Amino acid sequence: MKVKFWGVRGSIPTPYVESQVKDKIVRALKLATPADIVSDETVERFVESLPMAVRGAYGGNSTCLQVVPESGELIVIDCGTGIRNLGRELMSGEFGKGKGIGSILMTHTHWDHVQGLPFFVPFYIPGNRFAIYSPYHDMKERIEYQQVFTHFPVNLDYMLATKEFVTLEKESEFYLNDVKITNKRMRHPGGSFGYRFDQNGKSLVFTSDCEFNLDEIDYIEQYADFFQNADVLIFDTQYTFEESINKIDWGHSSASIAIDIAAQFNVKRLVLFHHDPEYSDDKLDLVLANAKGYIATNLKRKNIDLIVDLAVEGDEIEV
Repeated sequence: MKVKFWGVRGSIPTPYVESQVKDKIVRALKLATPADIVSDETVERFVESLPMAVRGAYGGNSTCLQVVPESGELIVIDCGTGIRNLGRELMSGEFGKGKGIGSILMTHTHWDHVQGLPFFVPFYIPGNRFAIYSPYHDMKERIEYQQVFTHFPVNLDYMLATKEFVTLEKESEFYLNDVKITNKRMRHPGGSFGYRFDQNGKSLVFTSDCEFNLDEIDYIEQYADFFQNADVLIFDTQYTFEESINKIDWGHSSASIAIDIAAQFNVKRLVLFHHDPEYSDDKLDLVLANAKGYIATNLKRKNIDLIVDLAVEGDEIEV
């Protein structure tokens, strides 16, 4: 099972501007030595040695992930602006011929999780077939409302792919071929759901837009079956711990809380996700460094081995 990140930002897309690109180039050049630019190979090695904030970008699109089980079918989580680039890639295969079949899982319908759907080209191709799953009985109406004429010039019916909306029982499990998928209700304004994927002894848990604060930790055992022994946990860490204290009921969590939960439930790898739109790449580098420092200070002495990463748009993870 693999997961690919097509959108990693929360709340609103954050496109990069000329001044940010220029700053990265200037910083990289200042760090270079004559030995770093003597050949194509040394240039490549030098660029790869730079921190992410200098050599690249964590990404600016809002939430969209692609899960690829061993059987190879398409499973999409959420339809933020990242789904536009996913759609462009899919058009080079069966979806470009009107022969594609895919499943979409919706966590909730806040803007940053649905706003890319009108630009998802495979939805416009007759013959393509999609099943849209969620625990919300009115998901079709919610999506249609986003595309009423006063909001967008093309309505859902004009997108000619076959679309079936499937309502899931809340906090239940179902199967897509041999992949068991479990949904879990999360604390978030207006509601949200996380998903757990289990296949052939491997497990992936995705829970964006979830608020776990110190009060919620007192009741964390109710989430035990959802998080327990996950190989990869992708977790909403939009805020620092200090910010989360000042933003109670805003619906997001912090890296330190995510690490505590991952350690308690024997998670092997934690991926920090749903980056705040105000966070620069430098700030995200610092978030990751602080998370690793928190693990070194609080978990290593307990012999808890937890890998922590930060979600990068375009990256793919093997579960």
